[in-house]
Amino acid sequence: MIEDRSVEKRISEVKRHVHPVLPSLALAFKRTISTVERESGVSGMKLFMLGALARRDGMSQGEFAQEYEVADASRVTRTAQALEAEGHIGRERDPDDNRVVRMYLTDEGRKVLKKVPAVNEELRRRVLSVLSEEEFEELRRMLGLLAGAMKD
Repeated sequence: MIEDRSVEKRISEVKRHVHPVLPSLALAFKRTISTVERESGVSGMKLFMLGALARRDGMSQGEFAQEYEVADASRVTRTAQALEAEGHIGRERDPDDNRVVRMYLTDEGRKVLKKVPAVNEELRRRVLSVLSEEEFEELRRMLGLLAGAMKD
């Protein structure tokens, strides 16, 4: 009983120092990513990278890190290596600059991306089960504003 009160006290203390929106935002993000991973069979970061390559095949790992604000360039490298090992992308050194590694979708990668519309539809269905279309658009607008305000 005393231990339970001690845990409750620590949780209460932590909550006082965390902005009230953060726990809900973090939980929504975590559950959304889990749904994407479960429905697509691919981790969120891998799917995100495949989608970026679908829009711009031949993007370098450095360009990806810069454009999508991935501070840890080694994370991009590890993700690209894993996608290459799975046969979803090919990686090649840039002939004009040997330091640059370019990434290209393979047919296997394109097959994975064919799952995306169904995954998006499942996410949309879940969101619209609790929000109206207007609320959903307002949420998107507000999250965009929040992302902009948090940019360095």
